[in-house]
Amino acid sequence: MVKKLGLFLGYSLFFISALIVFVPKSSLYFFMEHQIKPYGIVLSDETLQEHLLTLEVKHIHLNIQGVEGAKIERTKMMLLVVYNTIEAQNIELASMASSFLPLHIESAKVSYSIINPFIVTGDAKGAFGVAHAEFSLQKQTLHVVVRPSKLMLQKYKTTLRELKKTQEGEYIYDVTL
Repeated sequence: MVKKLGLFLGYSLFFISALIVFVPKSSLYFFMEHQIKPYGIVLSDETLQEHLLTLEVKHIHLNIQGVEGAKIERTKMMLLVVYNTIEAQNIELASMASSFLPLHIESAKVSYSIINPFIVTGDAKGAFGVAHAEFSLQKQTLHVVVRPSKLMLQKYKTTLRELKKTQEGEYIYDVTL
């Protein structure tokens, strides 16, 4: 009985691993792109390159409601069922955002794990400083903690006034969607 259970688990693990490796990742990307289009989010001019476990997308132009939102130099997506990540590097926001915050974001990472299935986390680093975000799928709440850079503290005081300042010098933003 134990031998049959071990064989079943071994074959199941092999099947899931083969599925992860051989699934057409570009098809998943185009499916995701199709799903966000009704919300007015359009990704264009990108080039895709599939790897064993990841999909690399370069030179993305992000448009929101027909307005240019950002240019993303490189994005790497890893979808492993139990742990999924999307990492973006060199994000340049549209010039219309310059009155709110600095336009360059060095890196951003969004991750989801079945270890904590109701939380999606995100981290970003850029000219604005460093930010950590948690989105609760269950409560539909977003919690963002920002450690602002000197540039952010000097030139973007009006944006920081919208956030709650802690004693440690961090700024917190909470919203329920």
